[in-house]
Amino acid sequence: MTILNESGAPDVVSPLHGLSGLAERFPNTLLVVAGTRADAHLVQSLSVPLPGTPLDPSVRPGSGSGVHPRVVFVVLEPDEEPSGGALASRVIEAAAGFRRTGLVLLVACRSATLLGFDAEFEAEIAGRRLGLPVRALAPDAGGSGVLYTDLEDGAIRSLVELCPRSVTGSGEEPPFSKGNILGRLPFRGRTGRRTAPEEPGARRPVVLLGALPGPREELAAELARVGVEVAGGVLGAETDRLPAIGEGTIVAAVDPYLVAAYRAAEERGATVVRSLLPIGVDGTARFIQDVSTLAGRGASEAGRARQVWESLEPLRSRIRGKRVFFTGDTGLEVPLARFLADAGAVVLEVGTPRLDRRSLAAELSALGEDVDVVESPEWRAQLDRVDAARPDVVVASPGLYVPLVARGHLCRSSLDLLSLGVHGYEGARRILELFARTFERAEKLDALSL
Repeated sequence: MTILNESGAPDVVSPLHGLSGLAERFPNTLLVVAGTRADAHLVQSLSVPLPGTPLDPSVRPGSGSGVHPRVVFVVLEPDEEPSGGALASRVIEAAAGFRRTGLVLLVACRSATLLGFDAEFEAEIAGRRLGLPVRALAPDAGGSGVLYTDLEDGAIRSLVELCPRSVTGSGEEPPFSKGNILGRLPFRGRTGRRTAPEEPGARRPVVLLGALPGPREELAAELARVGVEVAGGVLGAETDRLPAIGEGTIVAAVDPYLVAAYRAAEERGATVVRSLLPIGVDGTARFIQDVSTLAGRGASEAGRARQVWESLEPLRSRIRGKRVFFTGDTGLEVPLARFLADAGAVVLEVGTPRLDRRSLAAELSALGEDVDVVESPEWRAQLDRVDAARPDVVVASPGLYVPLVARGHLCRSSLDLLSLGVHGYEGARRILELFARTFERAEKLDALSL
């Protein structure tokens, strides 16, 4: 395998694109976006809810702009002085209009940073005055290695930091339960205590990070089948119902881009799973085996994986031998490429804006020696490589999608896969069905000779 870093400017959709979808998946979280009018217009233009996520019945009806009602804007003027506490006051004013708010995420656009606002400082002040947690995120701060999914990573990290460290409380009054102008928030068990030393061979609870609600429930059911207790998931949980994460807890991130969230769980003393991600048949089987081993159960998934592969054979026959090229912007590229290669496709190149070798060590070793991985690709050179390779399909970032289609390439948007639900055995079927439909439609269009 060749891993090349071109140190280029890869084509990546701004993480702000995912604000509305994230708001739908965080039931009682308010997202306050601080930036100029241009930033507000960008968010309104790009915010598209992710498919398959339930709407929060408690929020007010939207204005029809496509922005979720729990995404609000603090508009900063270009000549505004970044006086300490000014932004915090506006965050408090925005939060006062919403009930049942358990967490406020202050999303600082790049312009807020350039204007001199210290989002971390302002969030701390706002949290003290509100009596509830306020966390600052800067997903679009610029620089190399920005992923479309960085906003989700930062948001889940914030939730991990709010999780109780142990299942049982100490009787102490938890933080943010008194003096809260938005109502009492019972963060059960958040006492900072460490869990008692576990007994050898004891079963340990598992917490899942990431994934859409449906696939996450499918994974939990597969783990329950082998006797593994899933204590809960962070994404989608209300802030007063977050699972415990600390010593004695096993944390399994199901998405490769949750690097900051994983690090936060490690810092709390949790055991993090270093395995193949539950994407594709072999990845799901290996994930379940490794999680069950850490949880004190131990289970072989070889038979189950063999059955799933047999059921997918008609779809594999449509994929086998097809040449696939990933331009990449979501961080899912490496495990998706590994699964398609397992299914019989020929992966020509895997492009990704950022490659975390520690979290992807198992994936990279399973990807195979014949696949080129390009980190931070230079988009012009990448277009030239696509033209030279003439793949059967390109998984393209939205910015390169139209130019590639105009050059005659068959493409799928990377965001299609992000919102598909790619995890677990059923996710493997959905992935193969997506590509099979893509090839079938292309063949039908070719037959028309238009």
